[in-house]
Amino acid sequence: MASVLHVMPAEPDYQTRTAVCQLTRQQSHAAQVRTIGRGGDFGTPLLATLKLRRETELFDLIHAWGGEALFAAIACGARRPVVFTPTRFPTYHDIRWLRAVAQVRDLQIVCTTDTMRRRLVQRGVPIESCHLIRPGVEFARISRRRNDALRARLGLGPDDYVLLGAGESLRGANHHATILAAAVLHVFDPRYKLLMWGRGPLAPAERAFGSQMLPVNFLAWATDRLGTDVAFEQLLAAADAVLVTADAPVPVLPIAVCMAAALPIVAVVTPTVSELLEDRHTALMVGRSTSRALARRVLDLREDPRLVWSICDMARTEAYEYFAMTRFVDQHRELYEQLARGQRVQILQPPPGAGLRFHARV
Repeated sequence: MASVLHVMPAEPDYQTRTAVCQLTRQQSHAAQVRTIGRGGDFGTPLLATLKLRRETELFDLIHAWGGEALFAAIACGARRPVVFTPTRFPTYHDIRWLRAVAQVRDLQIVCTTDTMRRRLVQRGVPIESCHLIRPGVEFARISRRRNDALRARLGLGPDDYVLLGAGESLRGANHHATILAAAVLHVFDPRYKLLMWGRGPLAPAERAFGSQMLPVNFLAWATDRLGTDVAFEQLLAAADAVLVTADAPVPVLPIAVCMAAALPIVAVVTPTVSELLEDRHTALMVGRSTSRALARRVLDLREDPRLVWSICDMARTEAYEYFAMTRFVDQHRELYEQLARGQRVQILQPPPGAGLRFHARV
């Protein structure tokens, strides 16, 4: 069994935190976790660089989550293979650095989307160093049954039609568009309400923006009502539909979780989102993130219950096929074992299962 030292930010995003928890909890390998940042094991990347070399001697490899962790793993001088999972979509500067590192170190890059993998390869990162491993959804944590008691705690009525903003408020998530679309619908019918998680680096800015909308009572922040520890999966039982308004690459785990919950999704077309969703197949999609177009698509959901059932059923099926946590853990275990043995890394993508064959997708 390969032993792995995971190095990650002290305040990781939802997708990164979930991934590390899944890998360490499943006991698929001997693992320890070290964090970088305020309140973490190392206050700065420089301190991590100075102290990591001694720790890495006890492990077969290092898994760096994010750029600061990768810098510390490379700069500490430890001669151990390094696995790198980007926590943001790589910029041109990031890709130039990865190309340079890949020339002198045994570096394997785990891409959470095929869009990310294609970008790295097209920009010169060796294809044999880039591997696609999609995030894993814990289906046991997802409740598909509507919870009116939870809605009441969130200040939402049983007759309200609740729209859930997908994931954290991150750069690229474009939650401004989510708030505007919900505000338009609320003016049309006061029963339309918006539920936001309230986490992410841009959450304060989105709160300020939401407070400028009139009226203000259409928007509920889950962290205000349920506490800062509320999990995103808890909010699914309070929602009737999901808005995905990202206009740039974002973490895809929140979208996959909503698919697994069989919630109808209205989304904006981007290369990353289009990997998961297809118009009138697993979601209703718009070409531009305008409030009018998004609101119109939500109204389309209300007018066609058969279409809602169809896209929700197919979204749940594809989430089970492509985002199963067992697949995620097994593929990482395979990666770790191959590196520990000095073998060439090859991550196999299992063929579509019975669910997609039943739906005539293969």
